[in-house]
This record gives sequence, structure tokens and C-alpha cells, in this order.
Amino acid sequence: MQTVRDIRHNQDGVVIPNGFRANGWSSVLSHEMNVLFQAICYVVTEKETKAEMEKALDEIEGLQGTFTELVAEGFKSEEDFKGYVNLLNRFKAFLGRSNIEYPASREEAIQLFIKWGLVIDNGDVWDVPVHPFPDASELFQLSEAEAMALAHIKLESLVHPVFSRLVMMLHEKDENAFNLSKNDLKEMLGTNDAMLAEVLIKLTPYMEEAIENVLDIPDDEPMSFAIVWERIYEDFLGQQFSSNVQ
Repeated sequence: MQTVRDIRHNQDGVVIPNGFRANGWSSVLSHEMNVLFQAICYVVTEKETKAEMEKALDEIEGLQGTFTELVAEGFKSEEDFKGYVNLLNRFKAFLGRSNIEYPASREEAIQLFIKWGLVIDNGDVWDVPVHPFPDASELFQLSEAEAMALAHIKLESLVHPVFSRLVMMLHEKDENAFNLSKNDLKEMLGTNDAMLAEVLIKLTPYMEEAIENVLDIPDDEPMSFAIVWERIYEDFLGQQFSSNVQ
């Protein structure tokens, strides 16, 4: 197993495992439990003992008042308060389906993290796994819709880096029209048939015209397509970054 303490000195900034999002945790945990996990990643990255870590958690402003009874005065409006309470109650019900009671304190929340495998208690110090990372779908009772949503998140976490690489490779050619076969694309990306199919599906909304029957085209047959870079800039690269790459 690889952990945050194994790699923290080789990384810049706080180490938050990719599996936290990819394996569904950021989607199923409540807001305050998300904040707490990221805070633990911070103290595990920066501190040397559990005592130092606990003291640092005490000093994090974003954790003040968490896992206590909510009061409307702590929110900007009554609407914000009711919205947050509604979300929290939905998460409590989600845990309840798996016979888990929502934590009443930070300490109880950390014990849940330890039980779920998100935090490792080594006695005098905490640690956080990086790889392998627990899968939320294997630990909770999920509805069909929730299972499908988490499966989509996991697939997207695999597809997105490959899609990102393809976008940058195509952009480097400084043109918008291309004539490439699936074999060409697989060689460019170093990927397989299944992943390329997902990437082509993800790329389709950014084409001037979709490639007809794209999944049925033979691997060695060139495919002609044109990219509308403005859509990429808006949806993928972001407006701020787009000014740097045009």
C-alpha cells in the first residue's frame, strides 16, 4: 500500500488521493465530512505526530462548529440554512440505509474514516492511503441511481486524463481539421480500444459534425473530423486558460 506519508515529500502542496473523488467519496460524504477529510490530508502531509495533527485540526477555521447542532444564525440566509439542513438530512438517511449513525463529533467522524479505510491509525500518527483507495460503492447500500452515478464518476475519472491528452495533442498541431484512424489515435495516446471508444464519445460534442457510426469504423480506416476549438476553450480548458493557448 502507498500512503500520503510515503509520498508527501515528493509532492508540492497537500496530497489528496485521486481515489477520494474517483471512488465516489466526495459525492457520498456530507459537506463537513468532505472538509474534515481534506483537513486530515493536510495535517498528515504537514505534521509528524498525532498530537500535532489534532492540534492543527483544532486550529482550522473551516472545522469550527462542525458536527454540532446547526443554528440558522451561522448562515447568510434562512434559505441557505434550510438548504444545508436538507442536504445533511439526506446524507444521514443515506448512512442510515447502511445502519451507520451520523457522527456527533469530529472524533466520531475520524473513527468512521478509520473504519472505512480512509484514514490509517498507526497509534502515534495518522496516515491516509493513496493506492489502493477504498471504493464507496462497496461499503454502502446504494440505490440503482446512486450505483449508476458512482459508476459514471469512476469511468469519467479514467477517461478524462486520456481525453485531456488527446485535446492537447490535437491542439499542438495548430489546426482544426484532422484525418486520423483509430490505430493512429491509439498509438498517439497509448491506449486500448475500449478507452478510445469512450474518448471519441466524449470528443463528439466538440466536433463540427459527428463521425457517423464512429464505433463501427475499422481501426485502419482514416476518419475525417474538425474540432470547434471555441467549445473546448469554454467547456474544457476554461476561459482564463484559453487566452494562453490560442
